[in-house]
Amino acid sequence: MSDWVSRLLDPYSRKARFQPVVLSLLPIVVAFVLLAPEYQLAWSDLGWLLVGCGGPTFLTQVGRGRGKALEPTLYRAWGGKPSVAMLRHRDTKLSISTKARYRDFLERTVPGLELATPDNERRCPEGADDGYDGATSWLLSQTRDREKFALLFEENINYGFRRNMWGLKPWALVSGLVSIGMVLGFKSDAWSGGIVGTLSALDVFGWLTIATAAAHMMVFAFVVRRDWVRVAADAYAQQLLASCDTLEGQRA
Repeated sequence: MSDWVSRLLDPYSRKARFQPVVLSLLPIVVAFVLLAPEYQLAWSDLGWLLVGCGGPTFLTQVGRGRGKALEPTLYRAWGGKPSVAMLRHRDTKLSISTKARYRDFLERTVPGLELATPDNERRCPEGADDGYDGATSWLLSQTRDREKFALLFEENINYGFRRNMWGLKPWALVSGLVSIGMVLGFKSDAWSGGIVGTLSALDVFGWLTIATAAAHMMVFAFVVRRDWVRVAADAYAQQLLASCDTLEGQRA
């Protein structure tokens, strides 16, 4: 099986990496299909050529790279990695009893781990976060089994998808503008009548392309935001920490 096929068959690569890239470039794809239907066979041949040259593999790497590169920016805006923040004494996303149960399990199970007390956390928050980060890294290493930790895997996909969509936001906005430019370019013969004359010369496919591009840009501008990504990040972090209970049961 070729590398690109195996990547697309992998749920994480397909949903969290490949799909965000395709969605960010959707207006351009729509413009090609609607504005130049006579070239659809050529577009199809070009698509298969890109596939044969490793296009899907490249797109999955692009999707991951943009989101991963900007992830530290998200963490700074949120006050830290969500899974680390939830282990802090001062964080209130988890109930006190739930947090205490997770911390107790981690200290008993992770070799050499000693989590910070409330006083130590106040005096040295960076040092406390190092311990919390080490605990969550250990949890990640223990929860690789996608079948045993299916819900965690799903939340990881959701977070990866939203993070990478946010990372590709500039691409998506430019894609919409390029799509609109393609519409006007195809009607360049009507420019003698100015912008009004050009718009009046558009057919239903031209208007559909513009509507798609406008809706696409509005979604990315007003929906794909940091807060939208954080909802998925918090859900993933909570599920990661909840795996403490699953691991405790397995040990028992």
